[in-house]
Amino acid sequence: MSTAVRPQPSNPLPGGARRMWTCETLLGALMLFVIALGVGRGVAALMPWLPLAATVAGLAYGVLLPRERHRRWRWALHESELDIVCGVWNVTRTIVPVTRIQHVSVQRTGWTNAFGLVRLHVHTAAGTTTIPGLAPAQADDLRDRILAQLQTPDDL
Repeated sequence: MSTAVRPQPSNPLPGGARRMWTCETLLGALMLFVIALGVGRGVAALMPWLPLAATVAGLAYGVLLPRERHRRWRWALHESELDIVCGVWNVTRTIVPVTRIQHVSVQRTGWTNAFGLVRLHVHTAAGTTTIPGLAPAQADDLRDRILAQLQTPDDL
């Protein structure tokens, strides 16, 4: 049994991923503010501070969370596995053996295109693992490298 510790993956996501997550989070904070404003008006005597508290919390969440998420997101493609580390409060390390990969897809949406990004989905029998924001050329290159590793000579 080997006692060698695997090195942490070192490839970060591009800065566009952080901008995309910031916009997503701030849109959510805006919705929270609108809901808090409606609730605050309904019970103004009890909670006149609710819209202000929701705004402050939403802005803090919208600025701090994407920064930490981007700082911790790392990936690497090794000879026999795709290694991903992500998470803010619960950090998860996912190692996908290349031999278990069934197919790889690159997803472009209007939202990701606005930030110059695509999502890379790696499908196995156990489910799908996603790298949420890569430059299109980088995603195409990674997809091609994974597929090249999957192509092995037939034993028959």
